Amino acid sequence: MTETQDTAPAPAEPPAPALRTRDLSFRWQPDQPRLRFPDLELPRGEHLFLQGASGSGKSTLLGLICGLQRPDTGQIQVLDQDLGQLRRGALDRFRANHLGIIFQQFNLVPYLSALANVTLPCRLSPERRARALPAPEPAARALLKQLDIPEDHWHRKVTGLSIGQQQRVAAARALIGAPPLILADEPTSALDTDNRDRFLDLLLGLAREHRIAVVFVSHDPSLGHHFHHHVRLGRSHHER
Repeated sequence: MTETQDTAPAPAEPPAPALRTRDLSFRWQPDQPRLRFPDLELPRGEHLFLQGASGSGKSTLLGLICGLQRPDTGQIQVLDQDLGQLRRGALDRFRANHLGIIFQQFNLVPYLSALANVTLPCRLSPERRARALPAPEPAARALLKQLDIPEDHWHRKVTGLSIGQQQRVAAARALIGAPPLILADEPTSALDTDNRDRFLDLLLGLAREHRIAVVFVSHDPSLGHHFHHHVRLGRSHHER
C-alpha cells in the first residue's frame, strides 16, 4: 500500500505592481543637464504623491511613464509590461487601454460636449469600453454626477464650462473604464483650497472604489496627506 500525503497548494504569486521604474534618466538636449529619477514601485490600487519645484522633472517623469518620451537609460514597467519593448503603435494601444491621464491643461476636445469628452477613451479603446459598465454613456453619466457636474451641463461644449468643471470632466475621462493607473499632472493648480481638497477627495475616493493606482504630480507639499506614498524630486537629480 502506498501512503499519500496532502500537500498545501503553492501560494499565489502577488500581482505585479501598477508601476515599477529602475535607473531612469533623460536629457532633452545634448547640452542640457541630464535628469536622473529615483526608482519607483507603486502597488496596484495605491496612490503616490510626486512633489517638486518647477524644473525638477515632474512632468518629464510622467511623460516617460506614459510613453510619450523614451528614457535615455533605465526601465519602466506598467502592469508588468516593459514599455521599452513596445513599438509606437503597440505603445499607443497600451496607453489607451491601461492609463488614464489628467493633463495640466486638461486637453479636452473643445467642440465636444462634456459627456462626449468623458466617453472618448471608450471609442479609442475596446478594453476601456468593455470595462465601462453597464455601458460607456451610463458610466460617464454616473461619473459626472459623482463629480458634481450638473446634468444640464452634460451636453454643453466643454468651452462653456468653468475651469473647475472642465477639470472634473478631465478626471471623469481619466476614470472611465477603470484603467489600472491614472497619471495626474498638476490638475489642481487653478483651484482654491476648498475646491482643491474636495476635488482630491472625489478623485481618490473613486480611484479607491475601482482599485486604481494614482501618480499625482504637484509642487504643493500641503497636498501630501491625501496619499499613501511620497517622493520628492529636487535639483540634486540633475547632472551634467
